[in-house]
Amino acid sequence: MLELKKELEKIEDSFARISEIVYQTPILSSISINKALNADIIFKAECLQETGSFKLRGASSAISVLSEDEKSKGVVAFSSGNHAQGIAYAAKEIGTSAKIVMPYDAPKIKIRKTKEYGAEVIFYDREKDDREEIGSRIALEERRKLIKPFDDLNVIYGQGTAALEVINEINTKFDLSVVCCSGGGLAAGTGIVLKNNFRDCQLYTAEPKDWNDHEKSFTQDKIITIKDRQHGICDALENPQPGEITFRINSFLKTKGLSADDKYIIQSMQMLYDEFDLVVEPSGAIGLACLLQNKHICQSKKVFTILSGGNIDPNRYNELLGMDDG
Repeated sequence: MLELKKELEKIEDSFARISEIVYQTPILSSISINKALNADIIFKAECLQETGSFKLRGASSAISVLSEDEKSKGVVAFSSGNHAQGIAYAAKEIGTSAKIVMPYDAPKIKIRKTKEYGAEVIFYDREKDDREEIGSRIALEERRKLIKPFDDLNVIYGQGTAALEVINEINTKFDLSVVCCSGGGLAAGTGIVLKNNFRDCQLYTAEPKDWNDHEKSFTQDKIITIKDRQHGICDALENPQPGEITFRINSFLKTKGLSADDKYIIQSMQMLYDEFDLVVEPSGAIGLACLLQNKHICQSKKVFTILSGGNIDPNRYNELLGMDDG
């Protein structure tokens, strides 16, 4: 049984530890988007976070609780890019070293930034190699602390601080939340905060259609693994199954799943650029995309969503928006 009040206190403790590392990102709203959806949408712009995504919150939270002995040995993580950058930056700020296991085909901007923040990058083939096995081996051989991208309570507590900032900053009541989902850490942390404040708030995860493992798992009440793994436009969300810890939390919170087709993701990216002059990566726009494809769920509702990241190669961004025009 999850004790929501105690979990919220842990998120508040995390916020106190990381407040000098992370930005308090803007809270946005658009008359045009609200009219298109017949809803009142509040966006948390984590694409403007240091490192370009919300992942810095969880990374900082996890590293900030390490002992001096653990920090002297360093950390290791596996990620397609946003968690990688978060770990690299947080490690630099807190004073430890980082090794990151990344796929060869990760976006170039994410690889470059991870290296610039001071981490050593170890590449793997996502079709042939097991990134978790590689990370675990490095942790064992070098006695580094393995920090998983979502299935870690301190990471979850850190991710929850984005929603906590919104609750602390604006006086409103949310009817529902739609949050991007890879392994479920952001959804779990956000859900804990919102359910503590608004018991009737309906929580949704947001995923691309071909990687909707949470949507399927919630429907069947068990962890479902995506077997046909076709690489798509949402590289940050291509995780084949929910985490065990995150699935347990999200199921307890009665979270439901949504998914969106590429055309709605690209449409969302264009809308966010037009309305806010923001470059949002496909994975970061998935919340809005799911609302556009499932308009019936948000009619006349107050909705919370997170623009979770903006790390995309410029050429790829222009190519995707060009696809939308054509």
